[in-house]
Amino acid sequence: MQSLTERNQDSRQRKSPTPALKGFALRETMRRRFARQCFLLAVVLAITVYLTGCAQIRIPRIDPTGNSIFLPPQYSTEILTPGTVASNQAGPPPSVAFPRNVNPGPPAGNVVGPATSPTYPAQPAFAHPADPQSCDPNCQSGRQGFHLCNHRDGHVVPHPGPARTNGESGQIILTPSRIVAPVGSEVVVLAGICGGDGYYVVQQPVEWILSNDSVGQFIEVGASNGPHPGISRLMRPEVRKFDGSYALGRTQMKDILLTRGTPTPVDDIQLLKGQTYVSVSSESPGTSYVTCVAPDAVAWDKRRQSTVIHWVDGTWSIPVPSLATAGTVHPLTTRVTSSTDGGGLDGWKVNYTIIGGAPAEFAPMGSQSASTETDPNGEATVQLRQPAGQFEPGTTQIRVDVIRPAMFGERELQVESGVTSVTWSAPALTIRAIGPRTAGIDESFNYRIEVTNPGDQVARGVVVRTRDFGEQAEFISSTPKPVEYGNSYEWNLGDVAPGAPASVIDVQLKSNSRGNVNMCFEVASESDGLRTEACAQTEIAAPCIGLELEGPTEASVGDEVTFNITLVNQCDETLSNVELVVNYDQGLVATGLGNPIRFNVAQLRFGEPRVVPLTFRIIEAGQRCFDLAVTADGGHTARARRCVEASVSANNSVDLVLEGQQRTAVGQTALVRGIVTNNGGSPLNQLVVTARFPESLRPVGVTDDYPQGTLGRDLAFNVGRLEPGQQAIIEIQFVGEAADGNAFTEMTVTSATSDASDSERINIRVERAQGQIGIPQDGAQTQPPPAGNPPAGNPPPTQPRNPGGLNQGGQNPGGIGIPGDPVTRGDLRIQVRALDREVNVGDVARFQFVVINDRQVADQNVNITLLIPPGMEFFDFDPGQGGLRIEGRKADLTEFYLGERLEMRPGEQLPFTISLRASQAGSGTFEVQATSARTAGTAFGRDTVSIIGQ
Repeated sequence: MQSLTERNQDSRQRKSPTPALKGFALRETMRRRFARQCFLLAVVLAITVYLTGCAQIRIPRIDPTGNSIFLPPQYSTEILTPGTVASNQAGPPPSVAFPRNVNPGPPAGNVVGPATSPTYPAQPAFAHPADPQSCDPNCQSGRQGFHLCNHRDGHVVPHPGPARTNGESGQIILTPSRIVAPVGSEVVVLAGICGGDGYYVVQQPVEWILSNDSVGQFIEVGASNGPHPGISRLMRPEVRKFDGSYALGRTQMKDILLTRGTPTPVDDIQLLKGQTYVSVSSESPGTSYVTCVAPDAVAWDKRRQSTVIHWVDGTWSIPVPSLATAGTVHPLTTRVTSSTDGGGLDGWKVNYTIIGGAPAEFAPMGSQSASTETDPNGEATVQLRQPAGQFEPGTTQIRVDVIRPAMFGERELQVESGVTSVTWSAPALTIRAIGPRTAGIDESFNYRIEVTNPGDQVARGVVVRTRDFGEQAEFISSTPKPVEYGNSYEWNLGDVAPGAPASVIDVQLKSNSRGNVNMCFEVASESDGLRTEACAQTEIAAPCIGLELEGPTEASVGDEVTFNITLVNQCDETLSNVELVVNYDQGLVATGLGNPIRFNVAQLRFGEPRVVPLTFRIIEAGQRCFDLAVTADGGHTARARRCVEASVSANNSVDLVLEGQQRTAVGQTALVRGIVTNNGGSPLNQLVVTARFPESLRPVGVTDDYPQGTLGRDLAFNVGRLEPGQQAIIEIQFVGEAADGNAFTEMTVTSATSDASDSERINIRVERAQGQIGIPQDGAQTQPPPAGNPPAGNPPPTQPRNPGGLNQGGQNPGGIGIPGDPVTRGDLRIQVRALDREVNVGDVARFQFVVINDRQVADQNVNITLLIPPGMEFFDFDPGQGGLRIEGRKADLTEFYLGERLEMRPGEQLPFTISLRASQAGSGTFEVQATSARTAGTAFGRDTVSIIGQ
């Protein structure tokens, strides 16, 4: 075992390996002593300047003749401080030599900075220089001359600078540790001494040593730029290069930027405070081993670091990113040339590997990697292609490794590892199938097919096909129309341009069986070898309520058509409160039924069918439709719509429809309206309408549009001639004479010149009056009027005169009403106008009505009654200028009575507005009736609104 003295001697021998180094150590000791003396002198000089303030300092000048040491005092040297210059304005201050950027000028070869990665193999030497390393593991290096350090409070702030000025416990950090460079270039190696506090240490000496077996030599060693060049020279030994293999440097006192002499800043190297550098170059291939030693560092195992520089006689370039057409073979070429004469280098290996992106392979083997060598021209080429059936746009990434062959006793050396790419240009096809998730049995459902080209070339001859539908689905129609091949269908879309709007196909299908229907559609381009498909699934479910309709689809105006509505319970449980609602348009009439028509089926057991007949009479030509809606407890519904195409018959045909109130009371009035329509194709002549009624009803007013008369107790109206499609309206006002549950009105229309005829009957129930004679208010009875006076609002009507029948000339010698002299001619008229012709259920419909005394004399005792139709409810009333308000109403709120107007002047008008809320779909006819002392019977007016169900 060696003694401690022997180990120390060995250590000293290792530190001073040569006599030259021993001499340098002696000289270095002397230099340090001289530096300390200079430092003391500088301190004394600084104190003197401080004490003298702005005074001038004079130093004797040396006698250049040699006769004496100093010249006389008048020739002394004057030192000007910045304060002296500023106060005396004696001229500009002496120039200050700021630290210059280290720029060795354009070298013979390339200037090479540190490698991007310190691991081996590294990036090529002429790549972008790496950022200098930080000696603090919590800091990140920056290219602007400072570190970004994470302090304890979590903030990121600039590094405050070195906190220590000695190299104790420090270690060398060398950048790069290994690098590959072309011969003739210049590699810059950075070194710094990292202190124990995480900062680089400034003003520390470092030694650079190039081993004896290395190629190349040192070109330049970095200088230490202090705060002032003069003071820096006094305080440190000179930084110098002794020969091509040994140099002395010192770490910097501030950040500097090493430029390459090029106009671009991307190849500049940032030298941080506390770092130094040396540049190395070689004109021949081989390896340089550079060692950096920090002699003042205490930690012997950390004060020495080495870097290896591999010099190769070659310059290489990997393929740049390129474009290629899908379906073709694309070449990739790497070029390697000599650094000295520029000729191609033969035998260098290049490896290509696909690392991601669009599918691709190397031809001809179809592999994912390929290896080749450069030819005498220095080119290494491989062929890249996309696999068959996978021609699609996209970008493929390829890694390229350049390997120098073994030479000069050295093994193979990887000098480059880069990435390039090939972007494939190709057409592409995508298809989407959009359909409903659920559908009912035998219900049609639609699929939407969308085809697009997301590529960058035109897709040629694009065709969309379906698979065999089989029994799952039934094709109904599509837009555009397909070509049918058995159970398959095909649509030819032609060429599809890239980026064009989607080509759309709408397909209508249906299924008659429960279960899931899988629909698949394929799009293909045989010319471009493209093929893809899209599928969707629809669940076919049977609704609980099955609804079927049987009936004609064509008929003539005037015909009666019957439809059989079949309801079937398709659920496993009994359906309760099954209700069928039918809404029909104005060209249809359901005799004895309102609009809408309601059928209550109550309960429907599983599998039980229920047939409901429905009969309409067609009164107008065109398409006449009705809608059916079926509901049941549990939220079960079913809907259907059926239409009949109605045409006008060429034969003689007449149609009679009766409308009117079907309930009245003794002393109250009821209006009956007959509508006569010529539904034939030729005119009808000598039409006569007769009206028959029982004794419980007494006519008190009739329309005066046609000549009239009586036939016994029947009324007769001479309508005359009706053109095809023309209508005649007959209105009769009755008053209830006696209670009669079987009262009716029957009208018949006949033609004396043809066999065209029709008859219609409407029931009018005459009920007993509530309580005594009078106007009930809120259901209360009023006292009868005094004897001999007629009841208010219901003056005794005048019996119609018997005109003795219809005469040949169509003149009415008499008429129903009050015969009057010329002074009392005119009438009490009512005009009603609906302000809202169409409303929804729940909305309010407004009616405006005016009561007019159309006489030349005043009228007295005017009583006005408002009749609220079924399906509507009273909402609001505006008396307007009439001034009359509602003073009574019927218990069921179907009639409202205004206060009596004692007198109306000749020509006076009373305007009113009423608002009714719609409660039921269909049509609502609001009517206003009025009586007065000079009016025989009752004046009335009405208008109708349409109520739409929700």
